[in-house]
Amino acid sequence: MTSTPGPTNLLEAIRATAEQPTLEWARPAIPLTGGFWAQMWHVRLATDCPGLGGELVARVMPEPDVAARETAVQAHLARSGYPTPIVRLAAPPGPHLGRAWMLMDHAPGQPLLTGLSGAAALARLPRIARALPDQLAQHAAALHVVDPAPLCDAIDGTDLLIPLRERAVAIDRPDLISLADHLDDSRPPPGRVVLCHGDLHPFNILTDPDGDTVLDWSATRIADPAYDIAYTRLLLVHTPLSAPRPLRAAIAAAGRVLAHRFTATYNRTASVPVDPDQLAWYTDLHALRVVTEVASWQANGELAKHPGHPFLTLSPALTTRLRAHLDRRPR
Repeated sequence: MTSTPGPTNLLEAIRATAEQPTLEWARPAIPLTGGFWAQMWHVRLATDCPGLGGELVARVMPEPDVAARETAVQAHLARSGYPTPIVRLAAPPGPHLGRAWMLMDHAPGQPLLTGLSGAAALARLPRIARALPDQLAQHAAALHVVDPAPLCDAIDGTDLLIPLRERAVAIDRPDLISLADHLDDSRPPPGRVVLCHGDLHPFNILTDPDGDTVLDWSATRIADPAYDIAYTRLLLVHTPLSAPRPLRAAIAAAGRVLAHRFTATYNRTASVPVDPDQLAWYTDLHALRVVTEVASWQANGELAKHPGHPFLTLSPALTTRLRAHLDRRPR
């Protein structure tokens, strides 16, 4: 087993799983950047084995349980016709590769907001304001009509508040504990449940003239549709773009416009509009999740392990939001 898996370990694992001991790379594996969890390579195998030819992406994942969930969800969605790459081969950690992995079709295109600085974002704002929120909303609405029943056994149904409160206790943050208790006491009545992406944002959608591809199912949950809509709205309102200080107010204002259009388009497109009470509650839940995650990194001396993570940009604004909620609570 290896703690630093590479293409050689991966090839050995593919050979064993595919029962093709003579498989070789058709060319050296090309590392892919993006994301903060899995290792990825753009690969091509020298093989006539059905399903393993052509351009592929190998995704090596550090947490076996999350990897199993992601693989099951992506395979189910691809079979259902949802625009996500087909899973060609997958396996849990084994003797050749000490991590779970999967091979999927390589998706063409670029992320919806690839390579933007704050100034570039403003220059492209008219087109972004029209297209981006609509694309996000349409993909969310299409996902929420996919039958989640076949995935009930694969997806952990643990209440998200339980681990959040436990982490707040572990890092001795009474303010976060109090907020978790407040959310627990103020839950809206249960609504319908759907398959939620959990991390639907412009960098998880590749766009191409032939269509879009939705990626990264590691945060998938079965929950109220508001779980997805609330998180995407937060990312749009608090856009984690690098920008000079004079541009930040304009970007924030633009983010609020994008978030409003995203929600409006979803409500027009979806079979059932998102419930406002559920949306407000899940917005606070996601805010607490982001702040608790960053607080845990800080308490454990791990901030340096997460350079560029959007939670680092989101956390200050969401901390202010949560403190305002705490101040408004009855004493």
